[in-house]
Amino acid sequence: MNYRILTAALMAATFVLSACEGRSTTEAMPEVMASNAPDTILINGKVLTVDDEFSVAGALAIKDDRIVSVGDSISISELADDSTVVIDLEGKTVIPGLIDNHMHFIRMPQRWNLQARIDGKNTRQAALDVITEKAASMEPGEWIMVQGGWSEGQFADQAGGFTLEELDAAAPNNPLFLQILYTHAYANTLAIEAVGANPADGSKLGTPYIVAEPPYGLLNEQMPPVSAAQLEQNVLDVIAALNKAGLTSVYDVGRPPEGDISLLDRMSENGPLDLRVWHTLKYQAYGAADIPATVELINNNIANSTDDYLGLLGIGEHVYLPMFDLPNVTEPYSDEVVEEFRQISQAAASGGFRINEHSMMDVTINSILDAWEQVDAVTPLAPLRWSLEHVLTISEASIERAKDLGVTLAVHQVAMNMPPFLQPNIRAMQDSGIVWGLGTDASVVSAYQPFITLGWVTTGKSINGQTINEEPVTREEALIAHTRSNAFLLHKEDDLGSLEVGKLADLVVLDRDYMNIPVDQIFDIQPVITMVGGRVVYDASSEMVP
Repeated sequence: MNYRILTAALMAATFVLSACEGRSTTEAMPEVMASNAPDTILINGKVLTVDDEFSVAGALAIKDDRIVSVGDSISISELADDSTVVIDLEGKTVIPGLIDNHMHFIRMPQRWNLQARIDGKNTRQAALDVITEKAASMEPGEWIMVQGGWSEGQFADQAGGFTLEELDAAAPNNPLFLQILYTHAYANTLAIEAVGANPADGSKLGTPYIVAEPPYGLLNEQMPPVSAAQLEQNVLDVIAALNKAGLTSVYDVGRPPEGDISLLDRMSENGPLDLRVWHTLKYQAYGAADIPATVELINNNIANSTDDYLGLLGIGEHVYLPMFDLPNVTEPYSDEVVEEFRQISQAAASGGFRINEHSMMDVTINSILDAWEQVDAVTPLAPLRWSLEHVLTISEASIERAKDLGVTLAVHQVAMNMPPFLQPNIRAMQDSGIVWGLGTDASVVSAYQPFITLGWVTTGKSINGQTINEEPVTREEALIAHTRSNAFLLHKEDDLGSLEVGKLADLVVLDRDYMNIPVDQIFDIQPVITMVGGRVVYDASSEMVP
C-alpha cells in the first residue's frame, strides 16, 4: 500500500488515502470523512496528470482550492457526500491548467472593448467575419482596432494583408485598422482619412501611422480614452477570453507604458480574479545613466513576493534595453554594453530575482551567457531559474552553456509566424535535457491561444498548414512544456503544473482527446470547462464566455 497523508492545511482534518493499482480507498473514520467530503469530484474521464510518470487517472477530487485525491472513478465517488458537486466527464480528457510563461497581459485590456480579435483564424473570410460582427455591434463612427495577434501569412486560402475594399465592406461606418507588430497596419478608408493619409495609396500604412514606441503611432493615437470602469470590465473580459482558451496562469513581462499592473491588486480586494497573473519589475533602462536608479529599484523590491494569484516574481523581458535584439542582429554587443547588462543582472541575482531575457539570436545569447557566467561565479544562477526567451537561432553549443548554468529556455508562438530558418530548435532543446517551457508573447506579436502553440510545436506547422519545422516534439513533451515545466520556471512547481494531490486545482476539460486525435487537430482543441482553484471559470455548456 502507498499511503498519502493530507495535512490539515488542505482538508481542515487529517485522513489517509491508500492507492493500490490506481484505486484510492479511504482509511478514515466515517464521521471524519462525512464532514470533509470533497467540494467537487470529476469522474469517468481521462485525466492526464502530467506528473513525473505522465500517469493517467480516471477521476479526481477537490476540496477548497486543492486536489485531495486522484484515482479511479469508483474510489473517488466513494469520497463524495450529498453536498459534493459531481462532474461526469463522460470520457473527456482533462489536463492541468495551461500556463503562459511570456505574455503582455496588462497591455491587452487597454483597448479590448474596441478590438476585433482575429487570432488563430486561418482563412481570410473567417477573419473578415469577426471584423464584420464587431462593426455591427458598434455605433457609427466608433473606432475599431485589431491590436496585433495576427500575420499576413496565417491565411491558408489567400495569404497577404487586407485590401481597402475588403475593410470598407467589413466596417463601412467605422474607422478600422489592423496592426501588424509595430511596423505597419491595414486600414479602411475612414481610418486612413482620419490620420491624413490618402486612400488612393492603398490600405497599408507604415511610419508614422504605426511605430514601436508609445503612443505607437498616429492610428493608435485616435483611440478614445477608456474610463476606469471600462478598463476594469476589459480586464474581466480578457481574463474570460484566456480562460476560454484554457489558460489559468500567465506571466506578465511588459514595460511601464503597457499599463498599470497594480490595477489587478485593486480589483482583487474582494476576492481573487479568475486568472493567476504574476509579473516582472516595471522599469526601463535605456543606457548607462539609468543603471544606478535601476539597481536601486531592484534593491528596494522583494523577489518572488507573490501569493497564489498575484505579485512580483522577477525581472524582464528587457533587463537592459541596449541589449534588445531582433532577427536582424548579426554582430555581438560591445564589451561595454555586456558589462552594463552584467551589472543589472548581478543586482538581480543578489536580490534573488528571476530574470527572463529577450534573446532571439544566438549572437545575442552568447553575449548574455558571457555576462551570466560572470554573475554565476558570484551568485549561483541555478536556484534562480533564469531563462533565455524566444531563442530563435540558439545553437546546440549555447543550449549546453545555458544548461551548465542552470539557465532555462522559453519558446514562444511568435516564432510560428517566422520562416523556417528562424524556427527554434525545440528538438535539440528537448534532447539536451534542459528545462524549457512554452508561451505566446501575446497579444500584439502573436495569438493568445495556447492550443495554437501546442499545435505548432507538435506538428511543425503554422496554422496555415505549411511545414516550418521538420523536427517537432511529441504531444507529451509539448504538454509538459506548457504546464509542469512552466510551473518550474516560475517557482510554482509545488502548487501548479500537474494534477497531483496537494496541488492547486487548476485544470482544463477538453472537447477531444489530446493524446489520440490526429496531430493536426491539436490546433482546433476547445476547452469545455476551465477551473482555477477548484472554481469553474469557463463552462462551454452554459456559455459563460460569449
